[in-house]
Amino acid sequence: MRDRVAVNDLSKHFGSLCAVNNISFSVSQGEVLGILGPNDSGKSTTMKLITGFLWPDTGDVNICNLNLLENPTAAQRLIGYLPEGAPAYSDISVYDYLKFVANIRQIPRDARERIIASVAARTNIIEVLNQLVGSLSKGFKRRVGLAQALLHDPAVLILDEPTDGLDPNQKHEVRTLIREISHQKAIIISTHILEEVAAVCDRTLIIDKGSIVANGTPYELKAKSRYFGAVTVVVPSPNTKEMEVGLQAIEGVTKVERKPLKSDRVELVALSRDGTDILPNISKEVHDRGWLVEQILRKTVDLNDVFRSLTTSGMSHKPVERLPNERIPEQQPAPGLLRDVWAICKNELIHYFTTPVAYVFIIIFLIASGSFTFFLGGFFIQGQANLDTFFQFHPWLYLFLIPAISMRLWSEERRSGFVELLLTIPVTTFATVLGKFLAAWIIIGFSLMLTIPVWIATNYLGSPDNSAITTGYLGSLFVAGGYLSISAFASALARNQVTAFIIAAALCFLFTVSSLALVQDFFSGWASPVVLDSVANLSLLEHFKDVSHGVVDFGNVVFFLSTIALFLFANVVAVERWKKG
Repeated sequence: MRDRVAVNDLSKHFGSLCAVNNISFSVSQGEVLGILGPNDSGKSTTMKLITGFLWPDTGDVNICNLNLLENPTAAQRLIGYLPEGAPAYSDISVYDYLKFVANIRQIPRDARERIIASVAARTNIIEVLNQLVGSLSKGFKRRVGLAQALLHDPAVLILDEPTDGLDPNQKHEVRTLIREISHQKAIIISTHILEEVAAVCDRTLIIDKGSIVANGTPYELKAKSRYFGAVTVVVPSPNTKEMEVGLQAIEGVTKVERKPLKSDRVELVALSRDGTDILPNISKEVHDRGWLVEQILRKTVDLNDVFRSLTTSGMSHKPVERLPNERIPEQQPAPGLLRDVWAICKNELIHYFTTPVAYVFIIIFLIASGSFTFFLGGFFIQGQANLDTFFQFHPWLYLFLIPAISMRLWSEERRSGFVELLLTIPVTTFATVLGKFLAAWIIIGFSLMLTIPVWIATNYLGSPDNSAITTGYLGSLFVAGGYLSISAFASALARNQVTAFIIAAALCFLFTVSSLALVQDFFSGWASPVVLDSVANLSLLEHFKDVSHGVVDFGNVVFFLSTIALFLFANVVAVERWKKG
């Protein structure tokens, strides 16, 4: 059998805590591996390391002969992943969500509808395809998560609690589906439901304190129980001394345990040496001695007992033998960067327009810019056909509006848990960052386009310098891009949206006021002219003034583009650091 997943000497620390301690295992094609472990055992961290959401401190993961650390997007293209909680965008429909995943997963356009319908039927979600993900029950959300993991028919399927929240019938359907598709895949299931191990898993790992304490089939795990091969004898009398002595003397019996039952009945449990079948010997002894018994049967071994015995605090863990590492030499071509960026961007745009975010931004921008232009700026009383009063307020509007629209870019993803899925799909972090940035920038550009009637009215009232107005619009868009890249970076730094807004607004404010006289006066007493010029040149407002008056200087363009590029790079670095924990 060929290995589809090979984990070698994997370790992960969070500060002084060792979450995963030098574990190794493999999963072959056609095999379903269950990963069990108590809370804080390292089980969830192991799943995150296998999918590339977290980076290990040491060791490596190979997916179908592809090293996950060296070639993450190619390896992740072969993985279908259902994270814990089945996170997804809550404000788009199930169909749009699956369409987004299908696009990211490079499913051909002519086959997309058919494949979505087929997977929806297999996971029983056809009836909710047009509903918002956020309106679904926990069980339906779990099945939608399973559907997105199956869309691209992955070679490796990694499922974290796949039946959590499902009713008994739904659990049966999911388990049946897993067994049906397991022949052509390597499947890893993390679960706390021990009955699931017996129902679908060919082999099980039990992890405790970051180490593997058991690795075997459900039968082999049961063989680790002290009750494996034991026989229970129910006696209708409390006087069992003779029988206990007799059972203890039978070949293969190591110990006899006594447990009182109701109505003076007693249960005697004869423990077997090395799982030897002692039932025939016990039955013969009972018959030969004429003992009066109610029942003789093999004791059922409970996996819960095995699990508890292997994960008891303070128990010494024996090292598990490292498994062979034969891999499949299969690889797919890498997708284009532009396609990935557009897929992320399009999904973000859908998300913006299925929530009030885009509409609120557009309405507030139009009302505020109109009010500042016509009332505070005195557009009609200035007696000049230009849009100077229109553009001069834009940086100050953006100072608050853009942090508000961008504070959700990353902090919301982290809050909802969707970031785990977003960073394990086969798309580079740069493509994801750029796609999110472009979607928000398009919203801002669309808002600017809606103000073109003001430009038309200005031409109707007089003869303005249209080239200056054109550069004013471009300058406004560049300023918005600068604020947006800063705000996106701030969102990646904070888990809370309010915190992200405050950080973004503070940074944008600093990059606005650095050229104002108040700031320059603060530095002039002790700083050199070079420092003063450098501080002033950091101001987006200063560079925008020239552009908005029709002065298109190469240095201004370079400043805007370099500011955007710098903070997008910082955004990528901030997101990549999440993988280090």
